[in-house]
Amino acid sequence: MTQLYRITPLEKKSIEFQIETYELDTDGEYLRGFTATFLYRWGQGFREMDNWVSTWEVNQGVNCDPGLGWGAELDDLISVWVEFDGEFTQEEQAEITARCEGELEDEEGRWGEAWIFDGDHNWSIEMDEIVIHKPIKIDIVDTEQYNVVIEENIQPKD
Repeated sequence: MTQLYRITPLEKKSIEFQIETYELDTDGEYLRGFTATFLYRWGQGFREMDNWVSTWEVNQGVNCDPGLGWGAELDDLISVWVEFDGEFTQEEQAEITARCEGELEDEEGRWGEAWIFDGDHNWSIEMDEIVIHKPIKIDIVDTEQYNVVIEENIQPKD
């Protein structure tokens, strides 16, 4: 039985999916990038058992790997922020923001996270993570049985 910490926000609008991207120049050097933050009303995140949640993290926002567990189950997207690093034209910024916000789809109908991960563009993923803001609930779950809780209300460690 594989166990994970499951971190769940207790209030609406307390879970974010952050994706940092980058683009390289012809010499393979960093050219520019953007970070897209998608705020959801509900969802969950997971941490491995050797990566316990600290009190400090609870106050700052608990980072979770979106590839762990049975999925973040993000629900009800309510806002998107895009921050740019490097030189972008206003047109490039407007297009990227529109694609992230769902106002503009690619030829496959992708927008938001789907466009960033699978779209036809030169952006590479630097980092992606789920960030959960307090108040939170921490449980230990069995990853082999969906939603089976082994221990509830685990306290963060100092």
